[in-house]
Amino acid sequence: MKKNYTLNDLTIRSTNRQTIDNEITAYTHTVLFDRLLTVEEQEQFTQILNIVCKTFDSSQGLDNNFLAKPNVTFTAPNLAHYTVNQRILAGSWKDELFTRLAAFSHEVASIAEHDGNPVFSKVGKFKQLQEWAQSQINCTAKPEVRPDIAITVLQLIDEVENLKNQVKQRETKSQTA
Repeated sequence: MKKNYTLNDLTIRSTNRQTIDNEITAYTHTVLFDRLLTVEEQEQFTQILNIVCKTFDSSQGLDNNFLAKPNVTFTAPNLAHYTVNQRILAGSWKDELFTRLAAFSHEVASIAEHDGNPVFSKVGKFKQLQEWAQSQINCTAKPEVRPDIAITVLQLIDEVENLKNQVKQRETKSQTA
Protein backbone atom coordinates (compact mmCIF):
# COMPACT_ATOMS: atom_id res chain seq x y z
CA MET A 1 0.00 0.00 0.00
CA LYS A 2 1.66 3.20 -1.20
CA LYS A 3 1.20 6.41 0.76
CA ASN A 4 0.84 9.52 -1.34
CA TYR A 5 2.81 12.49 -0.05
CA THR A 6 1.38 15.93 -0.51
CA LEU A 7 2.52 19.53 -0.21
CA ASN A 8 0.91 19.36 3.23
CA ASP A 9 4.00 17.46 4.37
CA LEU A 10 6.17 20.47 3.51
CA THR A 11 3.82 23.27 4.46
CA ILE A 12 4.89 25.56 7.26
CA ARG A 13 1.94 26.08 9.55
CA SER A 14 0.93 29.37 11.04
CA THR A 15 2.47 30.09 14.38
CA ASN A 16 1.52 32.32 17.25
CA ARG A 17 3.11 35.58 16.08
CA GLN A 18 3.16 38.77 18.08
CA THR A 19 4.86 41.96 16.94
CA ILE A 20 6.49 43.65 19.92
CA ASP A 21 7.40 46.76 17.96
CA ASN A 22 8.23 47.65 14.37
CA GLU A 23 11.46 45.66 14.33
CA ILE A 24 10.95 42.77 16.74
CA THR A 25 8.63 39.81 16.24
CA ALA A 26 8.02 37.02 18.75
CA TYR A 27 7.12 33.62 17.31
CA THR A 28 5.85 30.74 19.41
CA HIS A 29 6.18 27.26 17.94
CA THR A 30 4.69 23.99 19.19
CA VAL A 31 6.49 20.64 19.10
CA LEU A 32 4.69 17.37 19.81
CA PHE A 33 6.85 14.31 20.48
CA ASP A 34 5.84 10.69 19.86
CA ARG A 35 6.59 9.79 23.47
CA LEU A 36 7.15 11.33 26.89
CA LEU A 37 10.58 12.95 27.23
CA THR A 38 12.75 12.57 30.28
CA VAL A 39 13.96 15.68 32.08
CA GLU A 40 17.39 15.16 30.49
CA GLU A 41 15.88 14.95 27.00
CA GLN A 42 13.85 18.11 27.64
CA GLU A 43 17.05 19.89 28.65
CA GLN A 44 18.80 18.58 25.53
CA PHE A 45 15.96 19.90 23.33
CA THR A 46 16.24 23.30 25.04
CA GLN A 47 20.01 23.30 24.50
CA ILE A 48 19.56 22.70 20.77
CA LEU A 49 17.43 25.83 20.46
CA ASN A 50 19.86 27.86 22.57
CA ILE A 51 22.84 26.72 20.49
CA VAL A 52 21.22 27.66 17.18
CA CYS A 53 20.27 31.12 18.43
CA LYS A 54 23.66 31.71 20.04
CA THR A 55 25.56 30.50 16.96
CA PHE A 56 23.76 32.87 14.63
CA ASP A 57 23.88 35.81 17.03
CA SER A 58 27.65 35.54 17.49
CA SER A 59 28.24 35.15 13.75
CA GLN A 60 26.25 38.30 13.01
CA GLY A 61 27.94 40.54 15.57
CA LEU A 62 26.02 43.52 16.95
CA ASP A 63 23.21 43.23 14.42
CA ASN A 64 22.05 40.03 15.99
CA ASN A 65 18.87 38.37 14.81
CA PHE A 66 17.75 36.86 18.13
CA LEU A 67 17.26 39.21 21.04
CA ALA A 68 17.33 36.65 23.84
CA LYS A 69 17.55 32.95 24.43
CA PRO A 70 14.44 31.18 23.22
CA ASN A 71 11.85 30.65 25.90
CA VAL A 72 11.13 26.89 26.05
CA THR A 73 8.22 25.52 28.07
CA PHE A 74 7.12 21.91 28.34
CA THR A 75 3.39 21.90 29.12
CA ALA A 76 3.50 18.10 29.12
CA PRO A 77 6.44 15.67 28.91
CA ASN A 78 5.72 15.22 25.19
CA LEU A 79 4.66 18.80 24.32
CA ALA A 80 7.01 21.77 24.05
CA HIS A 81 6.41 25.40 23.15
CA TYR A 82 9.32 27.65 22.26
CA THR A 83 9.30 31.37 21.56
CA VAL A 84 11.98 33.25 19.66
CA ASN A 85 12.24 37.04 19.49
CA GLN A 86 13.67 38.09 16.15
CA ARG A 87 14.53 41.13 14.11
CA ILE A 88 15.10 39.31 10.83
CA LEU A 89 12.92 36.38 9.76
CA ALA A 90 14.90 35.16 6.76
CA GLY A 91 18.25 33.50 6.88
CA SER A 92 20.16 30.27 7.09
CA TRP A 93 19.35 29.87 10.79
CA LYS A 94 16.11 28.10 9.80
CA ASP A 95 18.04 25.43 7.90
CA GLU A 96 20.34 24.95 10.87
CA LEU A 97 17.42 24.74 13.30
CA PHE A 98 15.51 22.17 11.26
CA THR A 99 18.67 20.14 10.65
CA ARG A 100 19.23 19.95 14.40
CA LEU A 101 15.56 19.19 15.09
CA ALA A 102 15.65 16.38 12.52
CA ALA A 103 18.76 14.96 14.19
CA PHE A 104 17.07 15.17 17.60
CA SER A 105 14.00 13.45 16.17
CA HIS A 106 16.17 10.69 14.72
CA GLU A 107 18.64 10.20 17.58
CA VAL A 108 16.77 11.10 20.78
CA ALA A 109 12.98 11.34 20.60
CA SER A 110 10.83 11.28 17.49
CA ILE A 111 9.03 14.56 16.76
CA ALA A 112 5.46 13.80 15.70
CA GLU A 113 4.64 17.39 14.70
CA HIS A 114 6.24 20.82 14.53
CA ASP A 115 3.53 23.50 14.38
CA GLY A 116 1.10 20.84 13.19
CA ASN A 117 3.41 19.64 10.41
CA PRO A 118 4.12 15.88 10.54
CA VAL A 119 7.29 16.07 8.43
CA PHE A 120 9.62 14.97 11.28
CA SER A 121 7.58 11.83 11.96
CA LYS A 122 9.03 10.33 8.79
CA VAL A 123 12.49 10.40 10.38
CA GLY A 124 11.47 7.50 12.64
CA LYS A 125 10.98 5.33 9.59
CA PHE A 126 14.61 5.93 8.64
CA LYS A 127 15.69 4.62 12.03
CA GLN A 128 13.57 1.46 11.68
CA LEU A 129 14.91 0.90 8.19
CA GLN A 130 18.47 1.45 9.37
CA GLU A 131 18.05 -1.08 12.20
CA TRP A 132 16.55 -3.63 9.82
CA ALA A 133 19.34 -3.14 7.28
CA GLN A 134 22.00 -3.48 10.00
CA SER A 135 20.40 -6.73 11.21
CA GLN A 136 20.58 -8.02 7.62
CA ILE A 137 24.28 -7.11 7.38
CA ASN A 138 25.03 -8.69 10.77
CA CYS A 139 23.04 -11.80 9.83
CA THR A 140 20.98 -11.36 13.00
CA ALA A 141 17.69 -10.65 11.25
CA LYS A 142 14.79 -12.89 12.15
CA PRO A 143 13.49 -14.96 9.25
CA GLU A 144 10.27 -13.06 8.73
CA VAL A 145 8.30 -11.32 6.03
CA ARG A 146 8.38 -7.54 6.60
CA PRO A 147 6.00 -5.78 4.19
CA ASP A 148 6.25 -2.66 6.37
CA ILE A 149 9.94 -2.37 5.45
CA ALA A 150 9.18 -2.76 1.75
CA ILE A 151 6.47 -0.11 2.00
CA THR A 152 8.82 2.23 3.85
CA VAL A 153 11.51 1.78 1.18
CA LEU A 154 9.01 2.60 -1.56
CA GLN A 155 7.77 5.63 0.39
CA LEU A 156 11.33 6.86 0.87
CA ILE A 157 12.04 6.48 -2.83
CA ASP A 158 8.86 8.43 -3.64
CA GLU A 159 9.82 11.11 -1.12
CA VAL A 160 13.33 11.48 -2.59
CA GLU A 161 11.88 11.78 -6.10
CA ASN A 162 9.37 14.41 -4.95
CA LEU A 163 12.09 16.38 -3.21
CA LYS A 164 14.30 16.22 -6.31
CA ASN A 165 11.43 17.57 -8.41
CA GLN A 166 10.78 20.38 -5.94
CA VAL A 167 14.46 21.34 -5.93
CA LYS A 168 14.48 21.43 -9.73
CA GLN A 169 11.33 23.59 -9.76
CA ARG A 170 12.83 26.02 -7.24
CA GLU A 171 16.12 26.18 -9.13
CA THR A 172 14.22 26.94 -12.33
CA LYS A 173 12.18 29.66 -10.60
CA SER A 174 15.28 31.22 -9.03
CA GLN A 175 17.11 31.26 -12.37
CA THR A 176 14.19 32.97 -14.11
CA ALA A 177 13.69 35.51 -11.31
